[in-house]
Amino acid sequence: SDGSDAMMKTSTTEDGSRSLVRQENDDSTNEERYVESPDTGTPTENHNDDTESNAPSFYRWSPSGIWYRDLLHFVGPGWFVCIAYVDPGNYQADIQAGATSRYNLLWTLWWSSLLSIYVQVLCVRLAVYGQVTLAEVQSADSSKAMRYLNWAIAEFTAVITDLPEVIGIGIAFNVFFGWPYYVGVILSLLTTMSFLAVASYGIRILEVIIVVFVGIMSIALWTEMSFVGVETGELWRGWIYGFVDVTSDDIFSITGILGAIVMPHNLYLHTAACQTRRVVREEIPVKEAVRWSSLEPVLPVLVSFFVNMAVIAIAAETVNGTADEPEKVGLTDFCYYFQKLKGGCVLWGIALLAAGQSSAITTTYTGQYIMDGFLHMRLPTWARAVLTRLVAIAPCVIVSAAFPTKLNHMVNIVNAALSFLLPFAFTPLVKYTTSVEYMGRYAPPLWERYLLRGAAVFVYLLNAVSLSITGGGFFGFIFKEPMSVKNGFYAFLMAVIQAFYFWWNLYTMMKPISTKMMPLEEERPYDEAEFAITSDFGDLIGDGNANGCCARRSQMSPIERDSDLAVSLIDE
Repeated sequence: SDGSDAMMKTSTTEDGSRSLVRQENDDSTNEERYVESPDTGTPTENHNDDTESNAPSFYRWSPSGIWYRDLLHFVGPGWFVCIAYVDPGNYQADIQAGATSRYNLLWTLWWSSLLSIYVQVLCVRLAVYGQVTLAEVQSADSSKAMRYLNWAIAEFTAVITDLPEVIGIGIAFNVFFGWPYYVGVILSLLTTMSFLAVASYGIRILEVIIVVFVGIMSIALWTEMSFVGVETGELWRGWIYGFVDVTSDDIFSITGILGAIVMPHNLYLHTAACQTRRVVREEIPVKEAVRWSSLEPVLPVLVSFFVNMAVIAIAAETVNGTADEPEKVGLTDFCYYFQKLKGGCVLWGIALLAAGQSSAITTTYTGQYIMDGFLHMRLPTWARAVLTRLVAIAPCVIVSAAFPTKLNHMVNIVNAALSFLLPFAFTPLVKYTTSVEYMGRYAPPLWERYLLRGAAVFVYLLNAVSLSITGGGFFGFIFKEPMSVKNGFYAFLMAVIQAFYFWWNLYTMMKPISTKMMPLEEERPYDEAEFAITSDFGDLIGDGNANGCCARRSQMSPIERDSDLAVSLIDE
């Protein structure tokens, strides 16, 4: 928003596409406006002496009537977010699943992927209809104490999400050069800063880099899978009804897959990433934007599913039955089981580097959106990157230097912890997107509201059970060992965590909503450097800001010929 009384109008070209032009209100002191010629539909200019405010507002999308053009406009955020589904933490969860249970847990990967698609659709609805991020709506609807508590939990989630990423980068450098793990972990700060510098040239470039990384990972892992000889019948059985063979010993792996796929930080990231596609604030364009933005993540999630399935298949065929302790195999030594493909360790290192580096970029942005939404603080992207890297690097350096054989187990714990933390993001997302009080007539139908609330309760119950059950990876061991002072302490700690977990979820779901969605036709006033705004034809207005995070929009420089830009808008 440029603060003027400008109204955005849509025009229709000969091919049926609708575009946006700027028209000042009649009472505006600036008489210049972009209007359509009655004969040709091309914009003409009214000139006056006030040239300082001649720059038009940045591009807002409206349906063109050409389906692939509309879909391509919204391609990007889904790929940007999907990298979390193929990060080193996912690889570790996949290796554990395949190494210990072969294909029996493939159904968990599939249903977690479907859940993640549904979660991304909810993020789209909140972002496009409500024009807010998840952090912002939580902050607006919370007391000061709850706001800081929710911020601390979300911030902790983003930080521990970063642990597998920097570990993956450290392992990749070990594979390439034989360096100790901690050297690569430290270097992850420099590599991440290098890639974040690219973002100053536009968010589209960063999205393309992410897509390239996903492509590299896919080729490397699918190539290896094609050589190992997959048991197709067993794969289909595990995919469709592998749950019939689940035991309590699989709970830890199941929660690890859930936490690695439906990562809680993604909910904060996607509700922000969707806002890089600005739309005309009219009902039809907004609904169409929701539709295309909801379809866009489907392909990235499906691609990530097959990438993860490849890792499970490789582990099932090469680790299961051959390793002495398959439960200890993980990121650090998985490539030694790549027996079918020459240079398998190099491919594994490339996959780890691509996964770790791209995920580290997205977690940096997530941390920024969390801090901005809850605390209304916006750090420069480089400062945020340094902060998150240092917080994540410190424990990784200690563990990788002192206990290099414990890195795999560390990632296993992080995956299970992310699953446990999922309700702290998923429950409020479900609450606001299914609320008639908040979403109004854009809330889903009654059956969908009950379905989503049931899913939120299920995710909570699964994690609450895994916290205490034997095989869940947390406190279940106290029920197998004799009572002692140490076990008594752990039992008390478990009870406290369970009580807090239950209270927070119940309080969040039952607390009346005290805020409402802004009217759909009213456009959110975006602050400078708040989001990276993109358009079909690139960043025609503004340059990279000082933060290197978003394109500068609130301080738009005049262009040489305003009519040229208006024509390009119509043509696009």
